[in-house]
Amino acid sequence: MEWSLSNPDLSLHNTVPKLFWYNVENYSDDITTWWKQKGLWESVTWGQYGDWVRDIANALLSAGIKQGDKVSILSQTRFEWVVMDIAIMSIGGVTAPVYHSNTEDQVHYIAEHSKAKLVFAEDQEQLDKLLEIRGKLPEIKQIIIFDKYQPKDIPNVKSLLTFREEGIKYGKENPDDLVDKISKGDPEDLISFIYTSGTTGHPKAGMINSRNVLAVVKHLKTMYGMTREDISIAYLPLAHIAERDLGHFMKLYIGNETIFAESLEDMPANLRQTGPTVMFGTPRVFEKFYARIATGIKDATSIQRILYKWALKVGQLFVETKDAGKSPSPFLWLKHKIAHFFIFRKIHDIFGGRIRFMISGAAPISPNIVHFFHWIGLDIYEVYGMTETTGIISANMMGKVKIASVGQIFPDTEVKIADDGEILCRGPQNIQGYYDNDEATAELLIKDEKNIEWLYTGDVGHIDEDGYLFITDRKKDLIITAAGKNVAPQNIENLLKTSPYVSQAMVYGDKKAYLTALITLDEDEIAKFARDRKILYQDLADLTKKKEIIDLIHHEVSTLNRELASYETIKKFYIPEEDFNQDKDELTPTMKIRRKVVTERYKDILENLYKAN
Repeated sequence: MEWSLSNPDLSLHNTVPKLFWYNVENYSDDITTWWKQKGLWESVTWGQYGDWVRDIANALLSAGIKQGDKVSILSQTRFEWVVMDIAIMSIGGVTAPVYHSNTEDQVHYIAEHSKAKLVFAEDQEQLDKLLEIRGKLPEIKQIIIFDKYQPKDIPNVKSLLTFREEGIKYGKENPDDLVDKISKGDPEDLISFIYTSGTTGHPKAGMINSRNVLAVVKHLKTMYGMTREDISIAYLPLAHIAERDLGHFMKLYIGNETIFAESLEDMPANLRQTGPTVMFGTPRVFEKFYARIATGIKDATSIQRILYKWALKVGQLFVETKDAGKSPSPFLWLKHKIAHFFIFRKIHDIFGGRIRFMISGAAPISPNIVHFFHWIGLDIYEVYGMTETTGIISANMMGKVKIASVGQIFPDTEVKIADDGEILCRGPQNIQGYYDNDEATAELLIKDEKNIEWLYTGDVGHIDEDGYLFITDRKKDLIITAAGKNVAPQNIENLLKTSPYVSQAMVYGDKKAYLTALITLDEDEIAKFARDRKILYQDLADLTKKKEIIDLIHHEVSTLNRELASYETIKKFYIPEEDFNQDKDELTPTMKIRRKVVTERYKDILENLYKAN
């Protein structure tokens, strides 16, 4: 393939595969990826990446996968995931990703709905799910296992190594097939499904094409000053559009390096080991870091706590002065350097010590957390988007931040607010619709009186005089109290989760006189609290009944209530015996609460919170 040596011209390299092969041809010796092998971090060059993709793409052709055929990936985020993804797209196939945390029933639904003909599975655990349901999925012809695996007497199940060898053989015998398919690729070709979170029922398959993806990634370079020298870390599910954009597609245009964390659980250790410059996270990720820092301060000596509080005040004054367009005084500069040396630097080291900025998306984040990290010199830029807009509608950008907003409208994008407050969007990142679901597509994409098509986000918000977008809540989640007050539950839930002892929170109270909440415990932090106070307990369920724990959560809720309007405060709460669980359908794979499921499960308990004592 012949590509010109320059920044990629998106009128020429107008599909995701063409953009990928541009990098392979022009930067073959440059490092693109880091992954851990046998306990050591090893690099992968663009040339090596290309060899992997070429072999797997040819193996798919050898397996009979044709243009438009669907291929599923059932795996955690790892290097092999992105290899399979690009290989599938390169031959004109459609990637139908499945969350590795999905149950057998959920895997069955997606594999059946997408009509997948082949599945890449990570390991024995994922294979076991597939074997349980394989009899109900006749269209799946082969299952390919990533991890070293020697299938025994299981028809059409093979290792990735064996599959790759088949691709090498096919490529030698048919050297022009893959090149021809890449060259014929069109920006409007369907390249992937992205399944929605499914908070209200079965997930829907958003149909993504290359035009959608390139409309997003081409602006990230200038918005955040990113270069090929930047290093990002990928650890969230690639089945979700946010990590797919920022941990995978983004580098195809910018050329930056990516670290693949060993797992979500290992990510904090991997951060310290590798020192990325850019990090994306959901609010829950930053809430966990914030809670860890808060707990560390509680365990510090009195002198250390005094120094920390002083440093935080200095950091706050320093950034507020700069944000106001003023220059900090020499004395403030000096105090800030001292604060950085003794306090902020140690917090930066938790993130590897080289972070330039972080991005938060996929759900609203508490402004308190954004302010905190801003004060210590770790900027979090909140972005807003959804599966149906290929991940982005608006973004806070370098030098253009308004905390509590989700930023200014993305380039080439238009947003308007409907009469009922719903946010409507139009732009090249809007998807074509939902696969095999005309009814849902008709509710998503609606033409106005001028025959202009708008995407109805389902979110409620407003745009201020400076062009910053603010989200109130999901339209269907808004609570209207008995007194007629509109309450956005997500904002209250995010505030509650700033407590290190709280894992999840669900606010309840539609048509009620006051608000109540289900509050689950962060097992690690609450166990440490119990140990420090020598509270005897058997397990987490036992802890939820202890008076000391109930009093602790009551204190946390009372403290946080001070930041809310009176009608937004939580008057009563209940602590479930266990955290909300994806296996019980209480959480989506992206850790969003399925309100309908949770409300139904705890209906009697919630209603009892409104009975007189």
